[in-house]
Amino acid sequence: MKKKALSKNRELIINLISSIVVFGVNLIINFCLSPYIVKSLGVEANGFVTLANNFVSYASLATLALNSMAGRFITIKVHQNDIEGANRYYTTVTLGNFFLALVMLIPSIFCVVYLERIIDIPPNLLWDVKLLFAFIFVNFLLSTAFSSWSTATFVTNKLYLQSLRTMQSQLYRVIVIIGLFVILQPSVYYMGVAALIATIFTTLYSLYYKKKLLPEVHIKRKDFDIASLWELISSGIWNTVIKAGQLLLSGLDLLISNLFIGSTEMGMLALAKTLPNVITHLGGTITAVFTPTLTINYAKGDLIGVKNELKKGMKITGVLLTIPLSIMIIFGKEFYQLWVPSQDARILQVLSVLTCISLIFTSGIQCLYSIFTVVNKLKVYSMLILLSGVASTIVVFVLLKTTGLGIYAVAGVSSFVNLTRNVCFAVPFGAKYLKLKWHTFYPEVAYSALSVVLSVLIGYGVKQFFVIDSWFMLALEGGLTALLGFFVNIFIVLNKNERKHLLKILTKKIKKANS
Repeated sequence: MKKKALSKNRELIINLISSIVVFGVNLIINFCLSPYIVKSLGVEANGFVTLANNFVSYASLATLALNSMAGRFITIKVHQNDIEGANRYYTTVTLGNFFLALVMLIPSIFCVVYLERIIDIPPNLLWDVKLLFAFIFVNFLLSTAFSSWSTATFVTNKLYLQSLRTMQSQLYRVIVIIGLFVILQPSVYYMGVAALIATIFTTLYSLYYKKKLLPEVHIKRKDFDIASLWELISSGIWNTVIKAGQLLLSGLDLLISNLFIGSTEMGMLALAKTLPNVITHLGGTITAVFTPTLTINYAKGDLIGVKNELKKGMKITGVLLTIPLSIMIIFGKEFYQLWVPSQDARILQVLSVLTCISLIFTSGIQCLYSIFTVVNKLKVYSMLILLSGVASTIVVFVLLKTTGLGIYAVAGVSSFVNLTRNVCFAVPFGAKYLKLKWHTFYPEVAYSALSVVLSVLIGYGVKQFFVIDSWFMLALEGGLTALLGFFVNIFIVLNKNERKHLLKILTKKIKKANS
């Protein structure tokens, strides 16, 4: 039993590290390319890269109902040793994805052909942006058609394999982008070409891992089942509703900015969302590592295991997220001054803080949101997200019409709506669905806010002793703040016994290294 626990912990660590490495590679890519695009093609061009990916998010609503719960159902069947049931779900979702990809090909072509009638594009960027959207859409259709192959690493809780290949694909993506920018004239559509090549690489490896890890699960036409299709869609439809609400909350911000304020303002908001997106994606990367184990424990009826894994995930997420959030609040202006010196750093920092201000209170409870999927209780949660998205969009339009807030309204309203919904619903109902007291997870909300406040105070203290006039000084101050903030988080998030256990482990490691 002890060996089994160690094996699970080792897999968790490997999954977590590999996911963070992939996250880091993506961060470096975006960090290096965005200022180059802004300098070569203008701030508007950089905004269109993000907007193109947002259009894919809109299109993904059509596929989410079928795909979002596939991993859950296949995982449960495999771990219940019901291979016939797993084959039924796998065949159904795979053939369904092929059909969806073919159907969405037509609106994708229509969107690219008439793109200038849909959004505001500067004349000098028209064909560049059209090609960008074309490659991004092809990439999306390919991912949709073969997405079921990637369930193998989820079902077997070997996400690190997929993460390693994703890391490789991102390195190839960098090579392609750099090569195109060096050999040819700068064009924004190179981002789409590189993304497509990276997706082809990961898709082929997904097929390889599917055959290696789940050889007993495969496509059989006779296994296509309308009842299973309906079960997947009826469960996943609530994830579609959630996604629609999230798009209304923040996924439409660049489109609204483009249509009602201007393409330049859209580009600034896209830049300002760089750091918040980094933090949000980091949270998603970390929480995704825990989801397979939560699902497996739930499939086995082990609610105690679900609770313990959830608590562990919440603590790790809280420790890791509050540090970059605090650094962004403290050093955001200096970062933007160094990163994109041609833009107004103060405006970008304010927009960044407005975009993710809700994380000050909820960074420690990110793992909790996956519970609604694990226990298949998505109806009320999804409807609340949709309603909050509608409310947020209405408020933004009212503020744009009646005030001079402009881009600040677009950036800030969704954050406050998100905070209200998560604190008032997600926290108590997440506990309720696990048969815990409604206030079980509110301490994590308080810990998160306190941790950010203390880390910010530490950072401002550090900032008084140095002048930030280079990347080296920014890295030095940020690293020192992160180190001190990490130790503060350890003392806030972990209880006395957990700190003693951590100290005991570290002491043993030091003694062993010195012996």
